[in-house]
Amino acid sequence: MPPPSPEKKYEIIIDSEQCDGCELCLSFCPKELIEISEDKFNSRMLHYAIVVKPEECAGCGQCERLCPTVSLYILETDIKEVVNNE
Repeated sequence: MPPPSPEKKYEIIIDSEQCDGCELCLSFCPKELIEISEDKFNSRMLHYAIVVKPEECAGCGQCERLCPTVSLYILETDIKEVVNNE
């Protein structure tokens, strides 16, 4: 993943069915944007990661790089595109 850009908007996408709740993503997120769901389970009866402050993602990619189950990725959008599509 390229370095974060101030001209981009970033969104963390989590596949709740793939996630096993290992907590690596939340342990290494510098902005503490991810938590483990306490009252939700996936089909394997595992708690999974959820994004609690999505608007604050800076696109560092730590969560994406560290996820052992490849359950999450960062979606990158140009801010200009977001403004033009509103």
